[in-house]
Amino acid sequence: MNRNYIFGFAAAAALIAILAFAAWALFEIKPVSKRVPPSREARLNEYLALDRWLQNNGISVRIESSGKPSSIYNAAERNIFIQASLFTWNDDAVNYIINWVEEGGNLYLYLDYQTTPVNSYSSGEHDWVFTDKEPFRLLEAFGITAESKKSNYHYDGNSPAYDRNVSFETADEDALILKDWYGIARFVQVKRGAGKFAVSGRPRFLLSSNLDEAPNARLASAIFLANNGEPSWFFIRGTAKIQGLFGSLWRQGNLTVLLVSLLVLLIICFWTVIPMFGLVREDDEKPGKALRERFLAEGRFYKRYGALDVYRNAYLKEIKRKLAQKEGLLDKDEIEKQLNLTEHYTHAEFPKMIIILKNILESI
Repeated sequence: MNRNYIFGFAAAAALIAILAFAAWALFEIKPVSKRVPPSREARLNEYLALDRWLQNNGISVRIESSGKPSSIYNAAERNIFIQASLFTWNDDAVNYIINWVEEGGNLYLYLDYQTTPVNSYSSGEHDWVFTDKEPFRLLEAFGITAESKKSNYHYDGNSPAYDRNVSFETADEDALILKDWYGIARFVQVKRGAGKFAVSGRPRFLLSSNLDEAPNARLASAIFLANNGEPSWFFIRGTAKIQGLFGSLWRQGNLTVLLVSLLVLLIICFWTVIPMFGLVREDDEKPGKALRERFLAEGRFYKRYGALDVYRNAYLKEIKRKLAQKEGLLDKDEIEKQLNLTEHYTHAEFPKMIIILKNILESI
C-alpha cells in the first residue's frame, strides 16, 4: 500500500478522534420539552379526558348537546349528568326526576347560570340569574338551596377545583357537603330512596386540564365509579366554542383597522392592474405587399442561387404521390423517364417545364 495513503488515513482518524473527544467534553445532550397544543377534539370537548377515563374503566358514555323530558323518560342509563341551561324544564320533568332518583337513579345536576337575568328566580337573599325556576324547585325537593356567592381565588392543592360563583346549603345531616378554602359549600350530594342526587356549579374538577390532579381525580372517582352497579353514564352537556380568526381579532384587535387596510390594498391593486379608461389607441398598419410580388421576390431569390429545383421537386412529389395511389409506388427516376423530364434545363426552359408539370398534375 502507498505510504502516503497510510499517513492520510492516520491523519483523518486522528482528526475525527479529536473532534469526537471535544464534542464529548464540551457538549451535553439534554432533553427539551416541547409544548404541544391540544387537538381540536380536546378544544371542543373540555371533558375529553373524563370521557376516555370512564371508558377505560369499562363505563360507557353517551353524550347529547341538549335534553328534554323525553330524554330522561327514554334513557336506559341509571346515571345521568345534566347541564341545567341545556335542558328543557317543566313541572312534569321535575316530578319525574324526583321519582326517578328515589327509585334508584343517580343524578348529577350542573347548575350553570346566565350573565343576563331574564325572569330571574330569587333563591334566599340573592337573585339567581338563571332563566328557569324548575331547577330550584328540584333542589328544594331534595332540601337544598342555592345562591350566587362569589369568593376570591385561593389555590388549595388538597381540595378539588370548585366553581366559586355558586354556593349551596342543606339541612340534611347525612348529606355529603364539600367546601372550599373559605368554608363555602360548593358541592352537595344527598341520598333519596335508592338513589342519589348531586349538585354543583361548573364542575371545574372534571375538566381535562384539572382531572390529572389527585383531589380532582378522587372526587371524580367517588361520583362516577360508585355507579350503583350500572356501567354507563348519560351526559347532557355543551361543547366549547373555538374562537376563530375574526373572533380573535374582534376580541383582541381592532377589526375596523383591518377592514380599512384591506380596502386600501384592494384599491392599490386595482389601480396598478386596470389600465386607464378611454379610447384604445389604434396603431397605424402598413399595407403589406401583394401575394404576386412576394412569389416573384421568392423566385428571383431561388434563381439567383440556382435553386429553382425547389418548385420542380414540389410538383414531382405531388405527381409521385398521386401516381402511387393509382398505379403503385414508382421511384423518382422512373417517373421522370415516363414524363420525359430531364435534370438539365435552362432558365428559359424552366417556365415551360413548370407549366407541363402543372398540366400533368391536373390531369392525374
